[in-house]
Amino acid sequence: MSPVPKKKDPSITFLNRFGYNVVKLPRTGIEPMDVIGRDQVTQWLGSIARVWTTTEPAPQPGPPHPAVAVNGQRTDALDLSIGLSVLANALAAFGASVPSLDVAYKSAHSIQFAYTGVTSTSVAPFDAGNYLAKGTLSSENPVVQNYFLDGKATAYLIVEVLKSNSITVTASDSHGVGVSVDVPAIQGVVGAKIGVTPSDSSNSSITFTGPEAVTFGFAVQQIRREGEKWILRGAAPSSDIAFAVRPGGPGHEEHPRQPVFDTGDTECLLSMEPI
Repeated sequence: MSPVPKKKDPSITFLNRFGYNVVKLPRTGIEPMDVIGRDQVTQWLGSIARVWTTTEPAPQPGPPHPAVAVNGQRTDALDLSIGLSVLANALAAFGASVPSLDVAYKSAHSIQFAYTGVTSTSVAPFDAGNYLAKGTLSSENPVVQNYFLDGKATAYLIVEVLKSNSITVTASDSHGVGVSVDVPAIQGVVGAKIGVTPSDSSNSSITFTGPEAVTFGFAVQQIRREGEKWILRGAAPSSDIAFAVRPGGPGHEEHPRQPVFDTGDTECLLSMEPI
């Protein structure tokens, strides 16, 4: 008998179809040229500039521009408990205390959400490659040794991030029909920092707006050592690359998963000769 395929968590795969990975706890401070590492867990490691010695200036991200493909796109209907967990993470990133919204959504069976006003900020992979080609890695750093040189772990370079300060949540019953939610109760829980605006007359869709845009999605290139060369390799979006960063520093998954990574049949490799 063939093993039953593991069901993917839609809360960390909903961006994959657009070519992006999910930040499980959206927050500020996650930017292009940051590195994430995967071994038994996936975690944010910091800016590549902290472990790359070079006289070349680090490439600067271009100005934010509208991410049309992602902006306003709704997720599939998420089970209420999963959806409220995603919403709580987003609201916490906007500056609310992690709220319990169970009472306000007591009539809902599922919710969908969509980030609005989404912008993309990126560094061109060619520019990242030029930067890495003209420097040397701090190979004595034990974190570097694990993720860059050991061969069992994986390092990814973030080349693009998605940001938004607004999320629209739509509540539905078990038949997919919109249901009203308690707007005053929601406003009382999230506090004055967060704007709470009904998006329709039935109060089934609510838009939450925070004071500052947070990073909720990203795209990466895999950094690999092949012989005497560094390689930047295209990396397909995957639930296994989703990560969380706790406030104040890098975080990690509560339940580690075994690495599962598929980059497809065609890949583009960029060779970089170290000095």
